[in-house]
Amino acid sequence: MASETVESTAATDRRSVTERLGLDSEAIRGWLTVLPVILLYLFVAVTPIAFAFYASLFEIPLLAPEWTFTGFSNYVEVLNMGSFWSALWLGGLFMVGSTVLQLLVGLWIALVLNKISYGQRFLTAVAFTAYLVPTVIVVLIALFMFDVEIGVLHIAGSNLGLWGERTFALGDQTWAMPLVVLIGSWKFSIFVTIFTLAQLRAIPERFYEAAKICGASRWEMFRDITLPRIMGVLLIAVLLRAIFMFNKFDIIWMLTEGGPAGATTTLPILAYRTAFLENSYGLANAMAVIMFIFLAIGAYCYFRAFNPAKEVDT
Repeated sequence: MASETVESTAATDRRSVTERLGLDSEAIRGWLTVLPVILLYLFVAVTPIAFAFYASLFEIPLLAPEWTFTGFSNYVEVLNMGSFWSALWLGGLFMVGSTVLQLLVGLWIALVLNKISYGQRFLTAVAFTAYLVPTVIVVLIALFMFDVEIGVLHIAGSNLGLWGERTFALGDQTWAMPLVVLIGSWKFSIFVTIFTLAQLRAIPERFYEAAKICGASRWEMFRDITLPRIMGVLLIAVLLRAIFMFNKFDIIWMLTEGGPAGATTTLPILAYRTAFLENSYGLANAMAVIMFIFLAIGAYCYFRAFNPAKEVDT
């Protein structure tokens, strides 16, 4: 009897503790299930951000890595740099131009693939191949096509009077940024197609049949049936593409290295140059932290304005 009383008292105590904490056995098991994911996220995402903020408080020459604490002086210096605001402006242009172009092209490809009845799977696989092509291959093909001697796109542009016969288009201040946007969008537009096509195929065909009976035009069917049902995924795709393109480094660096004369120097390019070419690692980390703050504020405002999660639920 005594042992049963002790066990009963212990069980009561355990229940009282969990009740005071507002937890039950299912909640505890749930937290234990997601705990590895939370720890992995903290290690992969939060730790580098925390390290970047910590390093931004120091002056760190890479060739002689002696950390000298400077407080927030790196942030003050970054905000007083004309090159920083210029790179921010160019990065914004690259982000907006790329996102808009990728949205239009990706949506158009998704609508076309959704309407094809014969060979749809094959054509979809061919279209998705563009997203699988390594960025370095895309860059090499683009440089070949804009070659001054034999590049087909160079010859076409010079015949149209867009640039001179001996002018390397990617080395021209006027054309460098638009061409970088076009080349990047060729590869990454399929990202929007992947998002949109899955949602398009979930729309019941009877909606369109009923609209046809009522005499609706194609534009009216797109406006009243298709667009409301893909708006959620489009909003999420736009947010993701905007963040990815603002942070894009590889394709810009391989095409132009930020030139000519800084015409394609976005913030990631500027941070790279500051850290590894100008030997100022702490200042580069301050730029990275400010970039993160700008992106976080932009994402928050985007969610407040459009609320894509609500669109998806609808």
